[in-house]
Amino acid sequence: MNIWFQQVNEVLILAPANITKPVNNEEAYNINSIYFFKVSAISFTGIGKVLTSLIKLPYIFFSVFKVMQKADHIHLRCPGNISLIGCLLQVFFPKKPKSVKYAGNWDPKAKQPWAYRLQKWILSNRLLSRNIKVLVYGNWPNQSDNIVPFFTASFSEKERESLVKNFKKPYKFIFTGNLVKGKGIFEAIDLIESLKNKGVISELDIYGDGVLEDSLRSYIQKKELQSFVKLKGRKSLEELKQAYKKAHFVVLLSNSEGWPKALAEGMWYGCIPVATAVSCVPWMLGEGSRGVLIPDLEKREEKKEKRGVLLNDAFKKNPQFEWSRDVSRTGFSEEAMKTIINFLKNPEKLNEMSIAAQEWSQYYTLEKFEKAIQEILGKHNQQPSIHNREPRTENSQPTTNNRQPTNDNSKQQTLNKPRTENPQLITDNPQPTTDNIHLQIPNREPLRVLQLIDSLRPGGAERMAVNTANSLESFVNGSFLCCTRQEGLLKEELKSEVGYLFLNKKSSLDPKAILKFTKYIREHKIDTIHAHGTSWFFGVLIKLSSKVKLVWHDHYGESENLEARSITVLKPLSKYFDGIISVNKVLKRWAKKTLKTKSVIHLNNFIVENGIKNPFPKLKGEIDSFKIICVGNIRPQKDHHNLLRAFEIAASSNPRISLHLIGEDPGTPYSKAVLEQISSSVAADRIFFYGIQKNISKMLKQANLGILSSRSEGMPLVLLEYGMAALPVVCTNVGQIPEVVGNAGILVDRNNSEELSKAILSFAENNELCFLKGAELKNRISSRFGENSYRLDLLNFYKRI
Repeated sequence: MNIWFQQVNEVLILAPANITKPVNNEEAYNINSIYFFKVSAISFTGIGKVLTSLIKLPYIFFSVFKVMQKADHIHLRCPGNISLIGCLLQVFFPKKPKSVKYAGNWDPKAKQPWAYRLQKWILSNRLLSRNIKVLVYGNWPNQSDNIVPFFTASFSEKERESLVKNFKKPYKFIFTGNLVKGKGIFEAIDLIESLKNKGVISELDIYGDGVLEDSLRSYIQKKELQSFVKLKGRKSLEELKQAYKKAHFVVLLSNSEGWPKALAEGMWYGCIPVATAVSCVPWMLGEGSRGVLIPDLEKREEKKEKRGVLLNDAFKKNPQFEWSRDVSRTGFSEEAMKTIINFLKNPEKLNEMSIAAQEWSQYYTLEKFEKAIQEILGKHNQQPSIHNREPRTENSQPTTNNRQPTNDNSKQQTLNKPRTENPQLITDNPQPTTDNIHLQIPNREPLRVLQLIDSLRPGGAERMAVNTANSLESFVNGSFLCCTRQEGLLKEELKSEVGYLFLNKKSSLDPKAILKFTKYIREHKIDTIHAHGTSWFFGVLIKLSSKVKLVWHDHYGESENLEARSITVLKPLSKYFDGIISVNKVLKRWAKKTLKTKSVIHLNNFIVENGIKNPFPKLKGEIDSFKIICVGNIRPQKDHHNLLRAFEIAASSNPRISLHLIGEDPGTPYSKAVLEQISSSVAADRIFFYGIQKNISKMLKQANLGILSSRSEGMPLVLLEYGMAALPVVCTNVGQIPEVVGNAGILVDRNNSEELSKAILSFAENNELCFLKGAELKNRISSRFGENSYRLDLLNFYKRI
């Protein structure tokens, strides 16, 4: 709630008073202007409680109505008894913007109390519930347009880690949460016992406290499982993080759920979820495409990108699994146990699922959570403030419940305006991989954006121009791309829905091209030009004659040598830029210090699969050779001379390695010298040059190691492609490469052939290291360099400038 509160000036809270002491993980509300309105708690579970509640109802209805009158925005937390009253009374405020956080199970087929079903019916009824967004967990069919799939986050982007689990016995399971009925804790213990009886040694650590604690302790003792199952009690979040890091699986076999926070937190740290198929759990685990439905063995083998195990009727339930039942039996069928054990015997698949679990969970960060809340509240341009909040001081106590809010004329009226849009914030298939994130927003941003690029020949800046145009197509009113000088292979990757213009510009001041482009801008009502790389000059010419915003995307690759960059023309004309996007932090600092543009941000590059089924060559050489691949046009920045020297040294020690070079030969003196060095090399029979290729991602999957020997870099897009192909990498320590790679590869000094050759051999002679580092880099790239994050930040930047 503190994240919600951070978006507004005042908060009015109406709720039953709770006289119980808070547990150690509960926090105070973090806002100064807060006003409490207490009402009596009500219950309808017995005749006495029903009669008492009926007496209280008139006063509660009156109190809720009066507080709703005072509010600019009504926010309900459902399901609950008081929230049911809120659902009924919100009908009388059709013009006020409203939001509902439905924290329970929204599954239309779920068996639930009548009060829950009534709340769901009211909230789904567009006649009764107007100007309202209902945030639910999971994506359910046949819902009204005000039902918005939502999520919850526990960790910040700064807390992202790339963990590679070592799946060896004893397998470590973890349960976290309240020890209460319905959470399947006894079933989780039975799973460990069943595995033990099959000879699969496993351990279960149970973190939490609650009414079942004594029963669980007795049950564990009677089963004689003290060595395998341990009650750890309630721990701090920091202690839980360490436990997640050590565990292999997070288990939650509950009867019903809203958003199972324990699963999401465990997945963040690479724990494979083992869960029952309730509420949004199948959605979290991919409806079987990223999980395993037991005992459907045949279909399980066909599933890809698995994130966890769904136990759907996998065990024979006994009522609440009370410890007093027959302790000689477990609740799992032979068929279910056979499936689970076979699953545990495949460490490679376990690693894939662990990585996929991290990718999914690390997509849902606190920063994205805050931005999503801002969208719900209609606060599009506000920056996330999760990490710069000041804690409440002793002198800033909240006001008491009998104080009425004052009428502050300076109060922002953002929440007074009803939202007419319907922003579907969350994906139907929310995998944080760059090739299949499809954020669904029915109403697009009112922007018409054109990407401006000099060439469509393969290159980092060119590919980002195409990727950006494609990514924005479904999210703005118009996405366009203009190529000024030379077309190329990347033209094929443009979506057919993206508007395209080729100018065939002959010179920097080509009047024919200027007139043609100006006419195109006017006819298509383009309001923003996003100029990539060297196309900024042409963008400035158009800016001088058209009412457009101009954004320059700086892809400069020589960020190690910025003092030699020519800015004689760039610096004075930079005052015409409305904003600058830098591909790394060094370029951002340089732009802020050197150029005359106020708005400068850093955005990470991203990659996507182009979906074009182009033919691609197979990598040459011996079938069983260790294939090293380098993708980069032959130009001095990439320092192929250094790479070839290092390969000769490594090849003299290991006859199994081969080198495969992909990129453009521009026919320059430098490229000719590189090709001559290849032909005269003592290892020439193991060096292969392929030139420009269309389907590089398919070629990368044939390789064993990705390499970059650059003397300087900005943010190399090919490094992201290596990562998505799960290739381990050896790179020079330049530009943004260290930030991208982290500990998921080997970094060496530039122009150091000896060090580069040693790094090559360290991977060529250790297959396990290759697999682990490749998997770690893929996880790191997927979680940190996603299309969705780039697009959201880019759209916010467009709107802010």
